[in-house]
Amino acid sequence: MVPWTEKYRPRNPAQLVGNGTARKELEDWLRQWVSSPPRKRAILLVGPPGVGKTASVHAIANALDAELVEFNASDQRNREVVDTLIRRSATQGTLDGRMRIILLDEVDGLSGAGDRGGLRSILKLVDETAYPIVMTANSADDDRMKDVVRKCKLLSFSPVSHSDIIEVLKRICRAERIELSEESLSSIAERASGDLRAAISDLEAIASGTLGSVSSAPAPRDTLWPITEMLPRLFSSVDPSVARRILSNTDVDYEQVLLWVEENCPLHLQASSELDVGYEAFSLADLVLGRITRGQTWKLLSYFYDLLGTGLTQSRTKTPFRKSRYSRPSLPLLVWKGNKIGEKRVALLSKIARISGISRYRIQHVYWHTLQFLSQASDSMAKEIRNWLGLKEDLFSLLLKRK
Repeated sequence: MVPWTEKYRPRNPAQLVGNGTARKELEDWLRQWVSSPPRKRAILLVGPPGVGKTASVHAIANALDAELVEFNASDQRNREVVDTLIRRSATQGTLDGRMRIILLDEVDGLSGAGDRGGLRSILKLVDETAYPIVMTANSADDDRMKDVVRKCKLLSFSPVSHSDIIEVLKRICRAERIELSEESLSSIAERASGDLRAAISDLEAIASGTLGSVSSAPAPRDTLWPITEMLPRLFSSVDPSVARRILSNTDVDYEQVLLWVEENCPLHLQASSELDVGYEAFSLADLVLGRITRGQTWKLLSYFYDLLGTGLTQSRTKTPFRKSRYSRPSLPLLVWKGNKIGEKRVALLSKIARISGISRYRIQHVYWHTLQFLSQASDSMAKEIRNWLGLKEDLFSLLLKRK
């Protein structure tokens, strides 16, 4: 029996859902090859599993009547395979004169120890290919993928929306003549968290009776996503319950989640009204988290997820979701810099206290502004005070800073 993920694989672009902009760019790039090869002869599709990367290539290849030759890089990864099978497909003509598309699935699997030169051979092949090379990867953040990113046109695929997953599931239910309530379909979609392939597999398992009854809501998947995979799923969510589930399925702690969300939310909340609502929710979530950690009252954790998830989904009312490159939180760096400045200030006060015989407290609260005033009065006075105290440039600079 053919699995439903294969049985209902999109046969043409009209059957695809989600990532419309990325799919349009992919099709436009492939169509360029009909007249002449584009400047970049390979394209890299990046996104989590089940968001339509491979399905898009298959559907567009059918629409272009192109021959599709597919290799799974994580299975066929050594240099010998690249230099024989893949090179032959990329350089030799087709029997019927049609365009050929080379699909290398999961190329991030080539960056491990078992590569044995396969990745280097693929990069070399990109310069020589007579046909478009399409690669897919779950992530391009690994340092070992840098050469691939530079060589390819990069397209990002985001998790499929909750509503799009439900529409696909309804279409399959009609074709299979099975009845599921809207609530059950929503539960399946929530459990998938943007992975359409997982949602279809769960639907098939429920319909066949291998994953509980149709009426029972499936348990959430226990997959823990890296923070860079969790964020696009979170920011693309429109359902608070889905956002809440995504927040609880990441591999970083609660404080880190809050820092990452606060740092990157301006990418998705660009209107002032959106930022106002979003940051209000974040501040309340921060207060709850503070109470939890101080009093070890972990029963309040659900409120943290509710405030953060609801704040994100309800605040984005104007800015459309788009794939973004996320930044590491800057707050820890600012705290570190602040601590360093504090350490220098203590060192300076201690040095002045030893020379003058006055306590650090009195220097800071009685004489500090006088020392600053004299140090900034003139270059000659600054030089005299610096020589008197025997200060290096980094410590003396604290006296020259105005608040």
